[in-house]
Amino acid sequence: MRGVRCTRDFGVGEAIVAVVGAVVRTGLLAAAFGFVGACAGANGGGATAGSTATAGSTATAGSTMDATSTATTTPADLGQRGPMASDFELPLLAGGTMSLSQHLGTVVLLDFWSTSCDPCLREMPELVKLYKEKKAQGFELLAISSDGPDTVSQVTAIAREKNMIFPVLLDQDTEVLDCYNPKGQLPFTVLVDRRGSVVLRRAGYQPGDEESMRSLVAAIDKALAEK
Repeated sequence: MRGVRCTRDFGVGEAIVAVVGAVVRTGLLAAAFGFVGACAGANGGGATAGSTATAGSTATAGSTMDATSTATTTPADLGQRGPMASDFELPLLAGGTMSLSQHLGTVVLLDFWSTSCDPCLREMPELVKLYKEKKAQGFELLAISSDGPDTVSQVTAIAREKNMIFPVLLDQDTEVLDCYNPKGQLPFTVLVDRRGSVVLRRAGYQPGDEESMRSLVAAIDKALAEK
């Protein structure tokens, strides 16, 4: 088992955490970043700031899907801060581990994807471009692969092919994905501001959907402007 096991029955900061392989970091480290443990607040009771940006082409973790449907996007309310993001620690493709809480004071985009999700792969060049443009401003992108044991061996090749120059994390049991998005939609992105608050969630990707991308870029720019 690799990932985090979380309980759905919690209050903010009052979660029961079972650590399995990778660790949910509660206590002082998470508290310093303002995160809550065991995925509390990531998906329960209004997990989206404003409205959720939802694109029409989505896959489900473990499935394969072509990006052929028409995307529909609802912009998020950029003036409203959402719940605290939940901390996690996962293995890195390059070796070692990485936690969300170690990015204290950084605007972080979590991108949940898989090698069998065509919309995920179509979106990747846009994310690489975005990362190059924003990284120097205090922006980080964590690409969280939901590939299981049968396909995780393909992640390295895809990461090279798509020039994924940002950290690639392995969520083989999809437990972090389940915490942030129980429906398992892919691609799925979560934007976390410098204070550790979720300010935007976005499901799906459709090539040419400029409105959805503009909403994402606007949310990132707003989060970067807040010190």
